[in-house]
Amino acid sequence: MAEMKALLRFPGERKVVLADCPVPIPDDHDILVQTCFSVISPGTEFTQVRQATAPLWQKAWQRPDLVALTLKSLATSGAKATASRVTNQLGRPMPLGYSAIGRIERIGAKANGFYLGQRVAIAGMGHANHAQWNRVSINMACPVPDSVPDHKAAFATLYALALHGLRQGQTTIGDKIAIIGAGLIGQLLMQAAHASGARTTIIEPNPLRRQLAQENGAHGGVDHCRHAPDNSFDAVYICAAARGMHALIDQAARMCRDRGTIICVGDVNISAHRKTLYDKEISILQVRSYGPGRYDPAYEELGHDYPLGYVRWTIKRNMQAALELMADGKLDPSPLITSKIAFADIADHFANGPSQDQLATLVSYDIASQPTEQTPPIPPNDPRVCSIPKPGHPYKQQPPTRKASPVTLGLIGTGNYLGSQLVPYLKKCGNADIVACCSRDGLSAMAVARKFGNARALTSANEIFENPAINSVMIATRHDSHAALAADALKSGKHVWLEKPIAITRDELALLQDSQSAMAPDAIFMVGHNRRYAAMTAKLKNTLPDGPKHFRYRVRVTPLADRHWLNNPEQGGRTIGEIAHFIDLIACLNRTEISDIRCQWLDRSTGDSIWTIPFEDGSQGDISYQHSTRREPKEILQIDAPGFDAQLTDWRKLSINGRTVMRTYFSQDKGQRSAVETFVDTIASGRQDRLMPGLEDEIKLMALVINAAGF
Repeated sequence: MAEMKALLRFPGERKVVLADCPVPIPDDHDILVQTCFSVISPGTEFTQVRQATAPLWQKAWQRPDLVALTLKSLATSGAKATASRVTNQLGRPMPLGYSAIGRIERIGAKANGFYLGQRVAIAGMGHANHAQWNRVSINMACPVPDSVPDHKAAFATLYALALHGLRQGQTTIGDKIAIIGAGLIGQLLMQAAHASGARTTIIEPNPLRRQLAQENGAHGGVDHCRHAPDNSFDAVYICAAARGMHALIDQAARMCRDRGTIICVGDVNISAHRKTLYDKEISILQVRSYGPGRYDPAYEELGHDYPLGYVRWTIKRNMQAALELMADGKLDPSPLITSKIAFADIADHFANGPSQDQLATLVSYDIASQPTEQTPPIPPNDPRVCSIPKPGHPYKQQPPTRKASPVTLGLIGTGNYLGSQLVPYLKKCGNADIVACCSRDGLSAMAVARKFGNARALTSANEIFENPAINSVMIATRHDSHAALAADALKSGKHVWLEKPIAITRDELALLQDSQSAMAPDAIFMVGHNRRYAAMTAKLKNTLPDGPKHFRYRVRVTPLADRHWLNNPEQGGRTIGEIAHFIDLIACLNRTEISDIRCQWLDRSTGDSIWTIPFEDGSQGDISYQHSTRREPKEILQIDAPGFDAQLTDWRKLSINGRTVMRTYFSQDKGQRSAVETFVDTIASGRQDRLMPGLEDEIKLMALVINAAGF
């Protein structure tokens, strides 16, 4: 296993440390970059460090939006589930850094336009971290001209932010602008404005920063907004943090000419008196990071670019423009570098805190001195170049035949669901030994591995498949990787827990079907349909009468954010990921064969739909799956039969024939604990659980779902 050093925040432990973590492995649209230099932007990054090391009550005060989500979870899911989610989130390490340069060491299968050893400037938090290696999307990396040295190219991301700010303000030749705040971003914006032909006045109380700005192109400077002239500027750029400062927007408005513009580059709370804004028809604009494409998963993760004719300046094009201006001598970050440190000293640098005169700190990684064993051992043309194994990958070991055995587990996809919903129950299973945890970036894997002491954090699932000491895996990755990972796990002789859905296409189902022949004779394959293992489900099964029944399942889900990964078409959509849960529960309760599944789409774009499930005994299931913003139960299952009726409400209340027979007040029991115990105990004892459908049954069910959905 290849390891590296990275600067990480641990919010739950309130500390920032230089930690050992796995070297990331690039996906198809990524490149792997060995870092040469990174830049510390003191305003942004020291703020993040303060937030990470603050007490929980201060974090809550700083992020009331997250507090609201927590309270909502408390009301819907209960105290135990909410506490588990919060603990899991706080335990996940978070990277620092967003502007760096390095050399390409590995290239994803679809990462075109790059070559090994190429120098690239890299951008973005979560991409260009303070780490020895970074996995970077192709749209967050830009080739560096030969004439631009590494230490300057490391500033490309920061300059891209400045250029995007100028484009938002539409500043051009001859414009008169004021920049409030001459910190690092204000200085960079001033340089870019000077290069564009604008005349700039700096407003900054620190005389050294004000003087530096004037030495590098500012045409004037004052120490406070009240000393700046009225009605003089085409645009005022606020590059200072000003949350809650009501006067700052008012002062900027006073300084603007008629129909001028205020551009908020820093963390500015938009609050002002209306009169001046109204009288002058002032426009107020926000700057969102380094340009169009930021926070768009299709751009950042999948490498989808915006058409040049419609979006002229994206993140990458802004970076390219900045690098070209550096090559021409129009931009130069050298005067702004107030300190240089070695990467080994970066944690101490943050522990000491920022000084009043500090601007940029350049971090050197000294590549030549890094030990060779930290270099990723897998060559660039290896089929394991991506974290998701390619179908049909050969394995060295043959599938073993097992009876009862100790349970040694590898966890693949250690995100929010596995970390908060399954890991707490795995910790309580005395006969389960968690050996390895794997995630795409390795950070969530680190968080989960730390809960088990001796577990290793990985970024390659192949290390789990090829480890003979691991006999079982739990897979909870994104949907499009489920089938390939499960097929390779089965071929390597592992017992498999696979989160739903088992597949989202017919080809993926065929891949799973082909893996059946390679399974060990007594291998366990279990899908995470936890509802069939819930206590209320068992109670219902024991009281349901024989003969035909009508199941009416009403599911109301809260809309996801537009950029949530489930809204990516490559993931099949939210409905295909969840609907098998509800169909499986009805099938478990009815205990007869499903004869068909039909789907009527109410709104295919959102996934709203009606599903009809006829059974061979004459029973029928109807599932209404729709999005809703009202506060109402997510799930209501009603069951009718001659002389019988039952209603299960949101896994909190079960009524049979008008009488409440089960009720919980502080939590929901959707069966996760019992499902985890069933999986572990079945492997440990060698006895197949009667509730657990086999792989063939799961493939048959999912084939009906995919056909009904029209995929």
